[in-house]
Amino acid sequence: MQKRIASIGVIVVGAVMIISVFTADLFTVAPAFEDLTDGFRDTVMTQESVDQARADLAGLEAVSVEFETVVAPTLAGALEMDAATFAGFMQSEFPAVAAGADALPAITAQFSDVMNLIESEIDNFNKADEIPTDSLPATTVPWAIAILGVIAIVIGGFMLVGSRSAAITALVVGLLAVGGTVVFSLVDKSNAADDMNEAFKPAYTEELVTQSQAALVVMGAMGTEMQTVMVPALAEQQGMTIEQMQGFMADTFPATSAVLQEMPAAMERFTGMVTAFDEQLGNYDTIKNTALTPVAWTITIGGLVMALFGLWVLVARKSDSEQPAKPARKPDMSGAAT
Repeated sequence: MQKRIASIGVIVVGAVMIISVFTADLFTVAPAFEDLTDGFRDTVMTQESVDQARADLAGLEAVSVEFETVVAPTLAGALEMDAATFAGFMQSEFPAVAAGADALPAITAQFSDVMNLIESEIDNFNKADEIPTDSLPATTVPWAIAILGVIAIVIGGFMLVGSRSAAITALVVGLLAVGGTVVFSLVDKSNAADDMNEAFKPAYTEELVTQSQAALVVMGAMGTEMQTVMVPALAEQQGMTIEQMQGFMADTFPATSAVLQEMPAAMERFTGMVTAFDEQLGNYDTIKNTALTPVAWTITIGGLVMALFGLWVLVARKSDSEQPAKPARKPDMSGAAT
């Protein structure tokens, strides 16, 4: 009876492992997860990229403040216009610059929120990126679990017919499964992946990507128009060469001048980040509702149960073999003839 219960138990463990793979849709989730981590690893989820983005945003915030408090009043005075007339002049002659100046506070706030979220999840991403290890892709996980489940079912079948070696194999394979989850920290890594997915849910949406792309268009148009249209026009208006106007701006509007110099590189960095979010949105939508921690615990607990069933059969067999043999029954001679 013990052998039968243990054998069926090992078979059930194997079946549960296989079922968990398909219940969690891991053959679809694992490739999506691998693609997402590959897409985010170098362009998004690093402290260096966050720090650089914060520096770029600080420059844009400085431009926003400087434009309102210094640039607009100075240029209005040079052009002998009041504030209302100058605002109309900007919207008429330099609409992209005017629109960008108005939008900068909201744009910098939006990107700052995203940077805060990314920075808060870098540690979780780095752990999740190592599922199952830093040298094995996540796509190996569903195959490993499914194969382990098949092995458990086969072992359970051999245990059912009384194979001692099958019980030993169940013990060894079960311990290896438990040891593997511990050595590779699968529960901790899976928990980190689940925490990261949950943290990104409110923000990582089609709306975020669309808004970010629109913000890039506004910033790019502002920088281009300022460099190619506004600066030459103002230089002509004031009787300066472009170089003289650039020097005047560097002295009078240092924040704006500095950002204009850095704008191409900053736009390239922001574009790379937004593009990564756009390209990986489908993969995130695939994985965001899949919890990996229960799968990791299934492997751990399943391996432990398998090992215990194998040990139970081995102990029971040893106990049976150590029981003393019953003495032979003496023949009844009472009815023999005398």
